[in-house]
Amino acid sequence: MNPAPPARARPAGRRFDPKYIPFLVPAIMAIAMSLVMSLVQTIARLGFAPNLASAWLTSFAIGAAVAIPTAILVAPSARRLAGHLTGTPPNSPPGNRQQAGSGERSQAEGSL
Repeated sequence: MNPAPPARARPAGRRFDPKYIPFLVPAIMAIAMSLVMSLVQTIARLGFAPNLASAWLTSFAIGAAVAIPTAILVAPSARRLAGHLTGTPPNSPPGNRQQAGSGERSQAEGSL
């Protein structure tokens, strides 16, 4: 029996610099949301018509052109609002976040 040939390392290909993550995440989410929402709205408006695909792609292109810059501009405010609503300090790594008041509660419980 012949041994399997050694696995070849896949080339990494083109990768974006991590500094672009604040732009990439909202852009990817905006594209996904536009794709789904434009399909649902196009079906609701036209039904399953013969020109559904072209109408959907036209609607998606317009929606994505609006959604991507909007998501990139709104993302920082949305992060701040989410942090405010959850009581997490800004710019803290996800693993180190504590719920608001959890430090005082644990100290009070230790003194009982």
